[in-house]
Order: sequence, then C-alpha cells, then structure tokens
Amino acid sequence: MSQAAEKQHAPYALAIADAKERFFKVNSAQLDYQAEALFALQVCQNNQFLADVANQNPLSLRMAVANVAAIGLSLNPALGYAFLVPRDGKVILDVSYRGLIKIATDIGSIKWAKAELVYERDRFRYRGPAQMPEHKCDPFEEDRGEFRGAYCIARTPDGEVLVETIKASELDNIRDCSAAYTKSKSGPWVSFPGEMCKKSCIKRASKTWPKTPQDNRLAEALRILNEDNGEGLADLANGKPGESSTIILEPQGRVPTDAEVSEEVRRLTQTVIERARKAGGAWAAAKTYVNERLTGLELNYALAVIQREEQKAAASEGGA
Repeated sequence: MSQAAEKQHAPYALAIADAKERFFKVNSAQLDYQAEALFALQVCQNNQFLADVANQNPLSLRMAVANVAAIGLSLNPALGYAFLVPRDGKVILDVSYRGLIKIATDIGSIKWAKAELVYERDRFRYRGPAQMPEHKCDPFEEDRGEFRGAYCIARTPDGEVLVETIKASELDNIRDCSAAYTKSKSGPWVSFPGEMCKKSCIKRASKTWPKTPQDNRLAEALRILNEDNGEGLADLANGKPGESSTIILEPQGRVPTDAEVSEEVRRLTQTVIERARKAGGAWAAAKTYVNERLTGLELNYALAVIQREEQKAAASEGGA
C-alpha cells in the first residue's frame, strides 16, 4: 500500500470522515464540511505528534471536528480563528481570542472588540466600565516595563462602550489553573503568553456583552475552552467533583510549610479555594482538581489548606 493510501486509511482520516454526520447536525453557521475536513487532514498530515495522538484517540478528533461546526469557526489556518491541537492524550479544538471576537460579532452580541496589554511604562487611565480608557505607549519599545494587566474594549450594537480590565496577578492565577503549565511548564501559556492574557480578558469581558439567546455559539465556545480544554475550573463552577479513578482526599504524610512549596503552588491552591467558595462550597471538586495537577508534598500541601478552609466554612455555618 502506498504512503498516500495509508494516510487515507489512517485512524485520524477515518475519524474525520466519521464526524460528517454530527457536523451537519450542529452546523449552525453553514460551514463547508469538505473544506473543514481538508483543513483537518492537512494539519494531521503536517504534524506527526498530532497525528499520533489522533490515531490513538480518534474519538477526540471526531468530537473536535464536530465542535468546529457547533461554534461556526473555520479551521482555515490563514484566518487564525480555531485550531486542532494535541493536549493530554487527546485532540481538542482550541479557539483564539480572535475566534471569540469573530463569533460575538457574527451573532450580533457586539460590533467589535479589542484587547490590549498594559505595561509599567505605559500611560493608562481607566475611566470606568462604560467609557473609553486612555492608553498611551510606544508599541515599538523593546522594554515597556513590568506587565501590569490587560483590558478589553467592546462596542455594542447600540453604540455603547464596554470596558473590562484584569490585573496581572489575576492572569497569573488563571495561568496556574492550566494543567500543561502547572505540570510541565508547557502549552500556550508558555508559547504565547500575551495571546493567552488577551484571550482570558476577552472571556471575562464576554460575560458583560449583550446575550443572544437565539444563537449560543459563543456560550458553546466558552464551554469548550473551560470544560473540554481545561482552561477553567469547570467542575468547581458546577459544584461537582471531576472524574478521576484515584482521588486522595487528605494529606498522605508530612505537610510542607508555605516556604517549602513554590509560589505557583500556593497561588493555585488559593485560586481553587476562592472558586470553591464561590461555587457554594465545592470542596470535593477542589480536591479533585488539585489531585489532577499536583503530586507528592505539593498535593499534601494543597489538600491540607483546602481541608482547613473547608473546616472553617463548616464551623461558620454551624455557628450561624
């Protein structure tokens, strides 16, 4: 069998073909299946690691291709809206911040949006959530100082301006919830930190944009990013523990002090605790989350801190 014939019968090629029926069922934006299937084939053929992951987990590729139709963003690499990428043993559909803006403008939620990064030497003045901020900088300056945060401006169909800001420390917390970054210092937060900061800001800003109940593509894109792709604490948001076969619920052995663990571990633990509180006491989900991202003494530390906060919450409720 020739090499071309082998590629046609590879598991990833069959998975893309198997996605056709589902693709048409959820194709709200009327994308061309043949074109998107070709883009998917090309990226698999040009990326051996992606092809290997897809061959080992063809179902994930089939789901990812169907998700292309569900959110209505093309895989055309020239557009830069959405990409098939390997992550944690499966193929996922990743959406860029440009893709999120594209969906929002397509469905009429906003007319346009723009995200920018702010540095220490910039002149930035926030004027409130409904007024254009002042931001002056030299975009060609090599060193604009320490990173301070990001902001997103959007204009609604009614002509109103909506502004959302997010501090660098909050972006660090979001980054530290990424399994790829926490476990191996890899992934988009390492390769494209600026893009991920803008994307995180746009995701937060989208919560304030006018809703379009008749078209839920933006909500579906955010769900895919947060739940399927692990960019958010989805399990905590739902107040449910995640799926894992061996969950350790309390420290196993010595618990290290704050000084013995990294700042990233401390920050991740505090972020999980804060979100568990906001989710109404989702402590089981918090423990599941740190189990999936930490091991050894770092896991002992996180579990001990979560357990302490859980006990405080229980005591407070009992006193009330």
